[in-house]
Amino acid sequence: MRWRELLIISSTMFLLACQEEHSSAKDSANMVVLPVEYYSGAPISDVLVELYDEAGNQIGKEISNDGEAIFTNLQPNETYSVRIGSSELEDYRIEKSVILNTSNPYVVIEANAVSHQQSLAVPVVKQNPQLPHGCEITSLTAVLNYYGADVDKMTMMKNYLPKEQFKMINGKKYGPDPNVSYAGDPSDAQGTYSFAAPIVKAAENYIVQSKMDLVAKNISGSTVDEIELHLELGIPVITWVTLDLSNPKTNGGWTITGTNTFHPMYTNLHAVVLVGIDGYNV
Repeated sequence: MRWRELLIISSTMFLLACQEEHSSAKDSANMVVLPVEYYSGAPISDVLVELYDEAGNQIGKEISNDGEAIFTNLQPNETYSVRIGSSELEDYRIEKSVILNTSNPYVVIEANAVSHQQSLAVPVVKQNPQLPHGCEITSLTAVLNYYGADVDKMTMMKNYLPKEQFKMINGKKYGPDPNVSYAGDPSDAQGTYSFAAPIVKAAENYIVQSKMDLVAKNISGSTVDEIELHLELGIPVITWVTLDLSNPKTNGGWTITGTNTFHPMYTNLHAVVLVGIDGYNV
């Protein structure tokens, strides 16, 4: 469930198609938990899978091997809780109740977690030509599409993104704080940018209206290790970089509306979706 500027989107969004298993023993059954990645359906290996009884007692824990974790000697028709995720980030663990029957040994869980060997299957959404300055909302649209949202970048820009136009007053240019609203219009050649908070707000606006089981969170200031851990849990990270990966550059700017604070305008910012980290490569 979560976000950042270095920005994250996450969720407790998962679907559990749960069934269970027949055992050769009359009074016991096995459960085979099959974690798969949300959106792509790819099997997930090397992720922690824990099993608890109805009283909250841990029955066992397994690291998924070849996309499955097997629990044996369970009681048919009993309620169990399956948890998938990381002990380091408990807020991001997926948990679902399962009633064990003997008609099927498999519990398939679409989970926000991936093996370390594969990148997240976030769909490609092209920014241009409609949004020459809309990399932030385009990145958010791709992440929402990953979680199953049926929405396009133009709808997100027009209906959900907080925006504020520039104004000239006595020859002085005024505009919004990029931490509050997008400055200008992403579809206009004179558009500029926003930072994380307005993108989080756009996500929240859409999530509330569409009643999706998602949570967006700004986790600016996270370390590289923390970012990598989120990716390993299947949480895409929307992050601000520069176009040429050089130091940020500024030119001109505007006075933030309602203040005397001047905001220098960055000229080489870009927003992208992180889907994986492999050594020194992202």
